[in-house]
Amino acid sequence: MNDGSQKLDNGTTAPERRINFNTVSGLFFVALALILFAIIPYQIDKPLIVVTGSVANLPAELFPQMVAVAFLFLGIWLAVTSFSIHQVNELRNLDKEAIVNVSVTLVLMAIYVPVMVSLGFVVGSAIMVFAMSTYFGNRNFVTGAIISIVLPMFMFFIFRRVLLVELPPFPVDIYPLTNWSLI
Repeated sequence: MNDGSQKLDNGTTAPERRINFNTVSGLFFVALALILFAIIPYQIDKPLIVVTGSVANLPAELFPQMVAVAFLFLGIWLAVTSFSIHQVNELRNLDKEAIVNVSVTLVLMAIYVPVMVSLGFVVGSAIMVFAMSTYFGNRNFVTGAIISIVLPMFMFFIFRRVLLVELPPFPVDIYPLTNWSLI
């Protein structure tokens, strides 16, 4: 049977199950959109300086609320269209190795946050990149160490100097940017 229904032992067909993972995801995004839309005005500070001119003053909440409305419409669209999708839940077919890999990645990411805050972006990111690459099979430790140090330093430079984003500092993070090579 290719229509999505299942044949039971007594010869009859079971009714098609219409709610699937996409339906739940769509409803989740609808709920997320409503929550975001409600809390956005309380989470965004009013600007200290208001620039006036030919451009109309737009409230600071406008663009985050536009994203929330987009979540709402896309969530409704996903929930509605999911009823016509016939899919098999592949999550039930995952092997033990896949579940362990995802679990280890989640644990490493959870550890990464406090390490990054306490040791700084470059050191914390270098530790995380080296640990993850080693876990997932990198056995060239010299190349892994070089990439683990150079990549976070490059990202730190881009975020601090180009995008002007503050990241958790550490003397190792600040020294190269204030004295020589990356300026």
